[in-house]
Amino acid sequence: MDFFYQLNLAAFVLVNGSMVYHQYRQDKRAEFSEKIQDSDAENDTADEGRSTSKSSTVASASSAKQFTNIFFPVYVLVWGADWLQGPFIYVLYKDEKKLPEEIVARLFTTGFLAGAVSALFVGSLADRFGRKNACLAYCAITSLSCLSVLSNNISVLFAGRALGGLGTTLMYTVFEAWMVTEYNQRGLERTRLKLSSIFGRMITLSSVVAVLAGLVGQVFVSWTKTNCAPFVASICCLAPASFIIASKWSENFGDSGSNPKEKKDSLKLLLGVDKQVLTLGLTSCCFEGSMYLFIFFWSPALKSSHLLAHQHSALPFGIIFASFMGAMMLGSMLFTKILTDKRWMTCRELLQTVVVLASGSLLFTIFFRSEWITFWLFCLFELCVGMYFPAMGYQKGKVVGDGERAHIYGLLRIPFNIFVVVALSLTKEAVEIRSIHYARGPSDHIGSRGGDCGGSSTTSFAFLTPEAGKGGFTLVEDIDNSPAP
Repeated sequence: MDFFYQLNLAAFVLVNGSMVYHQYRQDKRAEFSEKIQDSDAENDTADEGRSTSKSSTVASASSAKQFTNIFFPVYVLVWGADWLQGPFIYVLYKDEKKLPEEIVARLFTTGFLAGAVSALFVGSLADRFGRKNACLAYCAITSLSCLSVLSNNISVLFAGRALGGLGTTLMYTVFEAWMVTEYNQRGLERTRLKLSSIFGRMITLSSVVAVLAGLVGQVFVSWTKTNCAPFVASICCLAPASFIIASKWSENFGDSGSNPKEKKDSLKLLLGVDKQVLTLGLTSCCFEGSMYLFIFFWSPALKSSHLLAHQHSALPFGIIFASFMGAMMLGSMLFTKILTDKRWMTCRELLQTVVVLASGSLLFTIFFRSEWITFWLFCLFELCVGMYFPAMGYQKGKVVGDGERAHIYGLLRIPFNIFVVVALSLTKEAVEIRSIHYARGPSDHIGSRGGDCGGSSTTSFAFLTPEAGKGGFTLVEDIDNSPAP
């Protein structure tokens, strides 16, 4: 069965590699065409007086290149720091620090609550005091959050999770807000660098960084024999990111709250009077909330299907995760391809299609119990994730004004954080329901083991409960569901 997953990963690598090469060739052809146009413009300058137009074109191309050179390295470092922490935080709390499950749940809930509360004000503060300053604040706050795991003091750990929640809100709001506003202020829409392609490249890079960060984090843990190592490595990523931001980025501000009219407009957006912003907020909450549940359930779901096929070998979760990231990367490149060719569909139509496909991919896992089909449906969902994030980012970039961008982006995070807190409070019930749907044993199809004689019925359910510190689940079979006497 491992060969099946290895074959799928190889297929994703080949397809993604071919698409990257195709995009590279397209970019080179476009650059060559641009150079020819510049050369023609230079030859015609004396006769037609177009020196100003030529110089502005060259300046715009130079500005676009400078913009990508200062934004993408920071983006990779910031997301690398975030990906380094994710796989190890539960193991760190539960196994290394020996915290009770209840305390671990409260720590996670604290982080999401801090994210929800901070979303009310961090965006408006970023608009008022500068998005560049807010990005620097993120690096400092997240570094402090990472340092907190070095302590065994429970109060310090809770403070660290609160800082982590605040940092997550900043990460999902101020960097994107700075990027879109800077893009508009530089007038880069007149160049070949389109906003949609930037969002597509961001998700592509995030997918690659996720896989690399997981591998690097595991190496650090193996070397140091402590799960704190990836958090220290995260600080090492944030330090150069802070340096680039401080030395290379220009500041941009919003005007949210600067006058009564802006305050009134922000209140309207907060209350959902603006239908476009409300629609984006609800879509974001539902899709990203479903994505969070998917992250929680995909491994037990695949393990259940694996057991139903009478396979008792360990699943190659690393290869499966890498395949998911490959699917997400493919989705981001498909988004760029589709948006480049406007004849296919608009970004709004693409976003609608992605939501429908993602819903269907999760829905059909209930009806198909094959491990192969379940895996492919999960890959389809990840492909949709790869298209969703750049499409959502592009739509928000067009709907929300630069003046209050960070503020509104922050408000859009509130429903999602509330959703996650509620989901965490229902975790135990969710695991049981999910296990029943995915792990109903073969004997369920042929009736009770007592036949038709009224004997007791023992159905082979495979209840999967978290196995602390191993990222896996403990199997509990043969649940007696005999009727009460």
